[in-house]
Amino acid sequence: MLCNRILGTTHHGTYKKVVDVPLLREELSARSIRCIARDGVEIEIDVYEDLQEGDILAETEQNVYAVKIYVPKKRPETETPRMNKSYL
Repeated sequence: MLCNRILGTTHHGTYKKVVDVPLLREELSARSIRCIARDGVEIEIDVYEDLQEGDILAETEQNVYAVKIYVPKKRPETETPRMNKSYL
């Protein structure tokens, strides 16, 4: 699915089901992005504006595809095992 302009925003409400398009914060200012929505649809975004969370990128009869900022979870740092000193 091709997106070449922002159709609106979900902040004003919509009557259709909203499908998230997860994007990293760095990707919001990129001009050409290819990503996969939560329902498995591939979307090619070619917009010359900065995206914001809630911007509607595409629309079908039942769904609207909107930007959702994705923040990856930090991996826990591996702790170094403590070495017990033996005085024997």
